[in-house]
Amino acid sequence: MSAIRVVRTLALVTGLALVLLLYSCTFMSDLSGSLVGKVMVAGSSTPVDGVLVECEGVFDVSAADGAYSLEGIPPGERVVLASAADYDDYSAVVRIEETTVYDVYMTAYVGPARLFGYVRHVALDVPVEGANVQIGIMNVVTDALGYYEYPNLQQTSYDMTVTKDGYRQFSQSVHPTSENFQFDVNVKKLATATLWPNADASVYESSPDDNTGNTTRLDLFDNGFIRERFYIRFSLDGIEETAEPSSALLRLYHTEEEGEEASRTLLVGRVLHSWSESSVTWNNGPQTTGESSVQGEYDLRWYEAEVGSYFSDWLTHGEANRGLLVDTPEQHQAGRFIFASKEYWEEDKWPHVVLHYAW
Repeated sequence: MSAIRVVRTLALVTGLALVLLLYSCTFMSDLSGSLVGKVMVAGSSTPVDGVLVECEGVFDVSAADGAYSLEGIPPGERVVLASAADYDDYSAVVRIEETTVYDVYMTAYVGPARLFGYVRHVALDVPVEGANVQIGIMNVVTDALGYYEYPNLQQTSYDMTVTKDGYRQFSQSVHPTSENFQFDVNVKKLATATLWPNADASVYESSPDDNTGNTTRLDLFDNGFIRERFYIRFSLDGIEETAEPSSALLRLYHTEEEGEEASRTLLVGRVLHSWSESSVTWNNGPQTTGESSVQGEYDLRWYEAEVGSYFSDWLTHGEANRGLLVDTPEQHQAGRFIFASKEYWEEDKWPHVVLHYAW
């Protein structure tokens, strides 16, 4: 082969190679990828709208369902950025291909917070010194002004408990929403009172129009043929207006020696209408609502029934105190209960209520 042909052949091959290279570069430059997905709250499937998502200068804002779409991104390893108010900035390296599905998970921004406030007694409106204000394992004690402070918290939820001897425990979730967040706590004092009756009277089906409000006994019986029950009302004088009962135990003393008979069930209802100790009878006895059932025990002389819900009705829900009706279901084998009334000659046997409350 002549030298001229060799040169021409080499030139042709070189030219063809150059054309292929230019074509390849042009083809590659026309390639682009896309990135689609949703923006959601980290750790959930809750969508986040209004998030600016960006990659290689291409932008989109997430829709109401969190969806976003970016087109025309050069293929390869690219940085995806996302930002929105109330969320930490997001960045991640994502391999972009012709079609890439990628979900972005945003973490809510949690700023610093100083939590502070005052612990006060509600009714007296005075500071409570020495109260323990606890958040998790952290605990601070209020000063003479009832003041507490946690200077280095975050704007997230905390379970707070406030305790002090003689006061009802306060518990609530607290979420500081600013760098300086004030949260005042009102607490109530604990108290116990023994309440004595200002009226009581038995009524008898066998003597439906007779009143026995001045006797020393309160009878309770029902064997299907003979029925006896009694009304009783307790004075609430001296109980603070802000009182919130936690329990109220009605205590009745059985004056007769217990025998071998089966015990009798007590049913206690809240009376709805006015009645008078000197005039109430079987026939004119007022209506009641609800009942508290307690099984008597024959090895004890005191019988008790929890009636706290009724005292809550009177003290916190504005219902008028009309007293209680103590009744019993039909029980053929159980004996008669003869309880001491407020006229009984031994005062320590009188009926009473032990009321526990906060005020």
